Amino acid sequence: MSVMHRFRRKALRLRSGQAIRLRSLACRPGQAGQAVWRPFGMQAERGQALAETALFSTLAVILAFGLLAWIPAHRARTAATSAAYACAQFLSQSPNPARATRNASEVAWETLNGDWSGTLGTQYRVTVAPPAGPGAPGACIVHYRPPVLFNGLLGLSSAEWSSQWFISRSETYKAKWR
Repeated sequence: MSVMHRFRRKALRLRSGQAIRLRSLACRPGQAGQAVWRPFGMQAERGQALAETALFSTLAVILAFGLLAWIPAHRARTAATSAAYACAQFLSQSPNPARATRNASEVAWETLNGDWSGTLGTQYRVTVAPPAGPGAPGACIVHYRPPVLFNGLLGLSSAEWSSQWFISRSETYKAKWR
């Protein structure tokens, strides 16, 4: 066995310590008269582009489904924020706490059920805490739970309840109304 053959055998050892068995070595002329040693049967990078394309396309499909599944959650949060804000505004405008609670709740539900919201399948709960008196703060909380798209495909669990809330302080001039 020549020195070059032994050197190539050492160079082709894997990290696990096993050696690649070579049947024979081919010697092709390189540049400036140097020989380039390659084992017979060693394949080039054929099929590498196909494998990379398959991995990339799978990743792109998963990202596309993930972005599409994120849209209902974002729309539900936007609608809940708008409803809680509208509820808080109406809560602070009425001098009668019972009437203010009912009006604020109705406004929140009208906001959530509006055609613009586009939140089909989202579950909502509206909680209104009226102000204790003129100048006292009141709160509106909208809890929402958006649907999970592609649940059968991705095997995801259902979404958790989230909430958006606003606090509104009723105007102090309402004390004169009583």
